[in-house]
Amino acid sequence: MSTRVQKKLNSGFNAKSEPSEILSGKDLSGKVAVVTGGYSGIGLETSRALAAAGAKVYVPVRTPEKAKENLKDVEGEVIVDAMDLADLASVRAYAASVAERESKLDLLINNAGIMACPEARVGNNWESQFGVNHLGHFVLTTELLPLLLNAGSARVVCLSSTAHLRSDILWDDVNFESTDYEKWTAYAQAKTANALFALGLDMKYRDQGLQAFAVHPGGILTPLQRHLPNEEMMALGWTDADGNLSEAVAALFKTTTQGCSTSLWAATSEDLAGTGGLYCEDCDVADLRDADATGFVGVAPWAVSEEGASKLWQLTEKMLAE
Repeated sequence: MSTRVQKKLNSGFNAKSEPSEILSGKDLSGKVAVVTGGYSGIGLETSRALAAAGAKVYVPVRTPEKAKENLKDVEGEVIVDAMDLADLASVRAYAASVAERESKLDLLINNAGIMACPEARVGNNWESQFGVNHLGHFVLTTELLPLLLNAGSARVVCLSSTAHLRSDILWDDVNFESTDYEKWTAYAQAKTANALFALGLDMKYRDQGLQAFAVHPGGILTPLQRHLPNEEMMALGWTDADGNLSEAVAALFKTTTQGCSTSLWAATSEDLAGTGGLYCEDCDVADLRDADATGFVGVAPWAVSEEGASKLWQLTEKMLAE
């Protein structure tokens, strides 16, 4: 299996670096960005940081009223319009609306997602976590490709997760049609898909100036956990009976601002120029995991497999054509 070479850059940043450190001295005036889920959790902080640095930030959302309320104190130019990643017609319409207003797109941060939710179906009977987290973003990105390529040096950042370590793509049963649904396996598969999509995108379009990166933002308590009751988070060792982070987890988890820093680093770091298809964490390139590795850092070989990236691209196009 051919894997994309993962090599730490010793970026000078760390797991708890703040957006102000990542973007210090950077002027993003004239840059155009799209941030999915850019009105909540780490997405909100991503939008805030990019806008503060001078970028025009588009935020596609399911509920514009709520998003505008959340974004009202963000300084800079932020444009909110409706889009639902589970509804591909709305995704295509949103991309078309951006193309009507912009001639280029410098940054696309595929940040939105759902996690460990009850079994549900979207689109053509697709499992919802794969459908929303991967297929929705695949369609958005490919619809925006002309704008990305027009920028000449655009970057796409796809948010993955350490959860990808739990599972490769379930190649024979992506939609849990013959396998019993298990929410964490479904989430893991979707996060592996996000990483492989970044690699596949980079493989296809790097020669045209487009770079793509996968990012594990770190452990952060955000609305992403809305499907997890506190009893389950207690069982995972995350919280106590009152919903507060356990002491051990509090030392590891990041704030929402720290949680967006790796996305910002992947989107703007000069150290990444001429590279792409990499899986990043803690504001640096992640290490490739050995078969006997433990813990929750590093990237599994299947998530940076060039064969896997090509296979997923073909599978995705087939699913979307059906």
